[in-house]
Amino acid sequence: MTIRVSLTGALMAATALAATAVAPAHALIQTAPQGGAYAAPDAYRDQRVLPDPSDPASRDALLRARGEAYHRADDSKQTEEELRATRALNDEIAAQNILADKADAAARLDYEAAVARHQIEVRQNEEQARASALATRAAQEQYDRDYAAWREQVRLCQSGVRSACAAPTPR
Repeated sequence: MTIRVSLTGALMAATALAATAVAPAHALIQTAPQGGAYAAPDAYRDQRVLPDPSDPASRDALLRARGEAYHRADDSKQTEEELRATRALNDEIAAQNILADKADAAARLDYEAAVARHQIEVRQNEEQARASALATRAAQEQYDRDYAAWREQVRLCQSGVRSACAAPTPR
């Protein structure tokens, strides 16, 4: 029996043997992490005081802690040009908001109209289905009556009543 070893397999085996021979014994022994399993922080034990949102200083401190750098300057500290630019921007935003409200209202009306059309179509389909079921039931009942009349005619003909044999077949 001949055993063939690939070159890659031989290199991997040699590397593994060399690594175990060189590695210190304490590195091969795995130990549990110090302190046991990971414990998530307990939010109920966190008793730090939360900032008061109505206090501007604490609100600014919270915003700075989050990485916010913006703060609003008083109107008295702004130049007339800055105030005009601010008013123009505010007016532009208000106009865009009005346009968005109008677009929302139009979209809402379109949606409500589509829902109403759908409900009308559903009612029409239900009425057509009901009418079709009634017509099918009436046709089945007529067929059952015609079949019963034909069976009766065949029975009479087979029992010897000649007039039943000469009569036309029921519908």
